[in-house]
Amino acid sequence: MLVRALSFAVLGIDAVPVEVETDITHGLPSYTVVGLPGGAVRESDDRIRAAVRNSGLPFPGRKVTVNLAPADLRKDGSLLDLPIALSVLSAEGVLPGEALAGWVIAGELSLDGTVRPIRGALSQAILARSLRIPGVITPFDNGDEARLVPGIRVVAVRSLREAAAALTGEEPPGDGPDADSGDGPAKDSGAPAPEHAPDLSDVVGQPMARRALEVAAAGCHAMLLVGPPGCGKTMLAERLPGILPDLSASEALDATRIYGAAGEPPWPRPLLRRPFRAPHPSITAAGLLGGGNPPRPGEISFAHCGVLFLDEFSEFRAEVREALRQPIESGEIRISRSGHRYRFPCRFLLLAATNPCPCGNAGHPRKICRCSPPLLDRFSRKFSGPLLDRIDLAVSVLPVAVEAWSGEARGESSAAVRRRVDACRAVQEARYAGRVSRTNGTVRSGTAELLRELTPEAAAFLTRAAERLSLSGRAIGKACRVARTIADLAAERRVGLPHVAEALQYRLSGFGAPGEST
Repeated sequence: MLVRALSFAVLGIDAVPVEVETDITHGLPSYTVVGLPGGAVRESDDRIRAAVRNSGLPFPGRKVTVNLAPADLRKDGSLLDLPIALSVLSAEGVLPGEALAGWVIAGELSLDGTVRPIRGALSQAILARSLRIPGVITPFDNGDEARLVPGIRVVAVRSLREAAAALTGEEPPGDGPDADSGDGPAKDSGAPAPEHAPDLSDVVGQPMARRALEVAAAGCHAMLLVGPPGCGKTMLAERLPGILPDLSASEALDATRIYGAAGEPPWPRPLLRRPFRAPHPSITAAGLLGGGNPPRPGEISFAHCGVLFLDEFSEFRAEVREALRQPIESGEIRISRSGHRYRFPCRFLLLAATNPCPCGNAGHPRKICRCSPPLLDRFSRKFSGPLLDRIDLAVSVLPVAVEAWSGEARGESSAAVRRRVDACRAVQEARYAGRVSRTNGTVRSGTAELLRELTPEAAAFLTRAAERLSLSGRAIGKACRVARTIADLAAERRVGLPHVAEALQYRLSGFGAPGEST
């Protein structure tokens, strides 16, 4: 008897359908899996046999052939254990042949029949919705993840017996399977902000850096902080997530799917706040961008819809720094392996911090830089012109005088700045409605389109600045984007001369003068 069940395989963060075909015929007892199975799938024979028998169910004593279609797609992992076991039971007549229809099934089996958690349950539910399949059967530990997708019936099972009972409509012994219909991410089900969450009011002085941080958050602009050790670069960076808008429902789904596909779902709750990733400078290119076999997402994908903070930017390997150039522009990483392309989204806000020189004292008001000119030249060459060209804001951060720390005046709170950022983002959402990216810093717009938004005085000023400073076409476009965000923060419809002047100030301050020919 031939029986079909539907499961999936994870390619990157996407789930692709895999049809499990099981045929039982007369012959010597055997178990064969075809259809390009990986090592874990080939080893499923003993797991499935033991799980079926230890669940009190009969395993066929005949020839069992399992085909995994499509045959040219390699199937890795153990999530196919449960659909294979259920299809074998259906082909044997233990379960009705039509019981497997209308489900996307996945789960790893233990020898005692327990269903272990898998990676990609959220992608499983998204696949079911896209194929208009009403329900999914998934491990109990993945139930909350799958329920993030609205309109899909989720049956979360603890064992093979519970899965079989769910397909027949019977009530299994014990508590039974957890069945529910997903209703999407909760609007605000996350825990409240910690009592001592980093707040911008803790930052003393640094008015220009605070302003640049607000502009970066409002328009999702890449930013570089340059300053001596201990001047507050890391302190400012840690407070950036507090002024960013909340994740939308679609953003929460996208970001959580990445963690789920990597086997690191942010449970017990889904992502409700923007991620903040701060990898160590020793990270490899594969660790930052993603890679391996099968490919896994890297830190830039884990920072999707959030912040990627690269502290001690000069200490990262040159190939790691330069590898950021393409994903900053495109917002995704594509990796090719064995004829397949894996896609990992990575729309993040880049925030980097570095010392101005090897000794860290260049530009310090009270300390002397002891670096020789050749040493300074070698240090500056760590940051290539094309990389700096992709950074929208560069800000010098200098130490604050000791007298300022003893003052009682506190800066604006994160909540106050966040209200302005939220209003600015709302303007951009309306302006770029229907586009994939909806912020000034990430939307795909030509330089000519950006220049048309400038007033004649602002356009003339930018032209003179570009000629005098030898700005590249990309640098001009970046300056226009930043100026557009500054105008949005000021609730101005046109981009005027003050907005362009401030944008150029950010590009030309700090280390390396982004936009200059180097």
